[in-house]
Amino acid sequence: MKLVKKTKVIAVVLIVSVLVAAVIFAIIQVTGGKKTNIIKILPNEADLRIQDFVYTEVGQDMIRWEVKAKSAQYQKKQNLALFDQVEIKLTTKDGKIFTMKGDKGEMLTDKKDVEIKGHVLITSSEGDQFTTDYLRYSDAQKRIYTDAPVAMESKRIKMRGVGLSILMNKGELTVSSGVKAEIN
Repeated sequence: MKLVKKTKVIAVVLIVSVLVAAVIFAIIQVTGGKKTNIIKILPNEADLRIQDFVYTEVGQDMIRWEVKAKSAQYQKKQNLALFDQVEIKLTTKDGKIFTMKGDKGEMLTDKKDVEIKGHVLITSSEGDQFTTDYLRYSDAQKRIYTDAPVAMESKRIKMRGVGLSILMNKGELTVSSGVKAEIN
């Protein structure tokens, strides 16, 4: 099992290294070889910045990740990826799909824990939609959650409340408090 993690880490490092090399090569080509411009383009804290970012991975438990963002920054020392206009699509091993969209996102790349903020929309493959101000995803728990106000709409129910927890592997949904529902 440790060999699999080491292999994944090596693969991620290789991919990031290739991407960094490609970005540097492209910058040198565009600027005519002026290496001084490279530092000016990348923010001090970012090791890599990518426009129109797309990343796909099939991980443990056959969960498929698909991350899209208008732009992404990677901070290697913090194992942190920062996203603008982010969309994360998680497909479980039994085929359920959860799509999370928001204005900003952060991912701890070593743990695959995510936080999305600003106009957050969660959509399930069953047609359920949730809106909230921010949410988190814990990969270890396979859990989407927030303690912010949340609204849910499906074919049969419109509901409002505070706090949300979705256990993806168990198919359990909990709204913590202040629940008001309208059943069609």
